[in-house]
Amino acid sequence: MRVTKKSGYGLVAMTELAENFGDTYISTKKISEKYELPRPFLEKIMQELKEAELVEVKRGRGGGYELAEKPKEISVKSVISVLEESKLAPVNCLLPDEDDPCPLKDNCPTLEAWEAIYEKFLDILRSFTLADLLIYLEEDNPG
Repeated sequence: MRVTKKSGYGLVAMTELAENFGDTYISTKKISEKYELPRPFLEKIMQELKEAELVEVKRGRGGGYELAEKPKEISVKSVISVLEESKLAPVNCLLPDEDDPCPLKDNCPTLEAWEAIYEKFLDILRSFTLADLLIYLEEDNPG
């Protein structure tokens, strides 16, 4: 259930796009400088988000990225799922295509509990949107 730097940086970038939604396109250069993120890594992240149709890109002068939908329509889970490739399970046996199956897979006394924990975690991620992240941003940077 660990969110990597990749997802963390992706959420930072998406929050920046949400904050500027409808006003302007934001470049990876601007985001990387503002938050001191490695630009090549951020560009790779943004490309993945573009391929997942969460952001749109405009090339050339005044170009950059913009959210493909309103901030309230993009969940935190949708962003993380793209960047983590569904590897948010709390235990390996819940990961898809598990290469190293657990020897207790068919007789595990805790599997159902882990499945319930995982589903609740996903529900929480689904319930938070980029618009919700903006509320926290405003609380940290009042008026």
